[in-house]
Amino acid sequence: MQRISAWPAPSVLKGILVVIALVAIGVGIQEGIVVRDSLAGGNLGPVTDFDRWMIMTPRFLHEHVDYVDDNMPTAPLTLLVFAPFTAVSRPVAQLLWASFKLPLIIGVLLLSLALVKRAGGQLSGQALLLLGAAWWLPVMVDLQEGQVNFVALLPLVAALVVAQGDTPRSDSIAGALIGLAAVVKVTPIIFVAYFIWKRRWRVPVGALAGLVAGFFIVPALAFGWSQNIRWLSQWTSIMITPYVARGAVVYATTQSVGSFALRALSHVPAFEVHRDGIKSYGYMNMAALSAAAIQQIVRGTMVAVALAGLFWMRRPLASLRSPRYVLEVAAVAAFMLWFSERTWVHHYVSFVIPLAAAGMIVSDAHVPATARRFVFVALVIFACASLFASDISRLLGRHGVEWAKAIGVFLWPSVLIVIGLVRVTLLRRQPDDAAVHVARRESRAVV
Repeated sequence: MQRISAWPAPSVLKGILVVIALVAIGVGIQEGIVVRDSLAGGNLGPVTDFDRWMIMTPRFLHEHVDYVDDNMPTAPLTLLVFAPFTAVSRPVAQLLWASFKLPLIIGVLLLSLALVKRAGGQLSGQALLLLGAAWWLPVMVDLQEGQVNFVALLPLVAALVVAQGDTPRSDSIAGALIGLAAVVKVTPIIFVAYFIWKRRWRVPVGALAGLVAGFFIVPALAFGWSQNIRWLSQWTSIMITPYVARGAVVYATTQSVGSFALRALSHVPAFEVHRDGIKSYGYMNMAALSAAAIQQIVRGTMVAVALAGLFWMRRPLASLRSPRYVLEVAAVAAFMLWFSERTWVHHYVSFVIPLAAAGMIVSDAHVPATARRFVFVALVIFACASLFASDISRLLGRHGVEWAKAIGVFLWPSVLIVIGLVRVTLLRRQPDDAAVHVARRESRAVV
């Protein structure tokens, strides 16, 4: 693989890792100060999502309170993750949580690059800069809110890399890791369907083992069997059943297809802002359809995209150490985000997989120039569009951030990137993936 960028990739990567470390620690300190000042001012309520969980977790652990809403959106296993942080004050917990997530963030990035490298690819310095520019805001928001995305994302990306071992053992381990990720965030379970489609039967078996361990065995050892089953039942009825059984779209302000359809096709606010005791609403609906009609539209779209994806991924792969595998799992990761009902900006940290795949394409001189150019432009659009989900868009008006999110500032650029990745496979006849892998390893320059 020829190097297209003049920027040295190792130096760029080191720079990105240093920035991630500084930002993580800085955000942890900042959020700790905010929580401290809030408490000093007499406000005992939560400041961030993680701060809310620090208030709720002791009640679950010591009083065995019930799941009553989605304020605690994760399964009982995560209570064991949160528990150590409740031993310190809430301000200190903010810093410790950010510090805990720092190696997870770095691990996700390095594993995403390893996914590409094991497929015979590489990312140029230019591609790495674009990846960083496109990924920074979801990472920042995740840190500010204290989310658990990286607790699920690390085992998921690790699973995709381990599966490239192409052995029965690596398939089983990969499946167990996917199961663990799905216990923290349910959506990674979609990758089990992918490996079933690829006839990697040990992956779903391993995933089942991971699910059983994460949902039942480990929390039952900590909380008791009956208490864990009770919590699981409550959590499932709140977080799983409404969407899976009824296709309910609850939120109109996320970056998912269902949420966009809700605010665009029904008379619900695209955003609601509370400032200085005043409520402000924004509407962007082009129709006033019923909730049932929107559910059917979203379900139909999801099924159509899924069927198209399965058709596109119908080719057997001689080896998962191939560029085609990277493109396919990138598309699955995007599908996971598009059709999850709760895909907020911070959930787009999972888009690092498609971003790495896109970086692989723009760095590959073997890919037709038109395909590289399309993906490059899509990456630039994604990186630039993401800026408008930050306070920079306040320059456009009082509700600039809200309107940017309402029009799908992450959703539609992500669709454009995936179109570019799929387009690569359609522009030319694809040779055997194993042969591509060998040829590229032999011709790749050290980046």
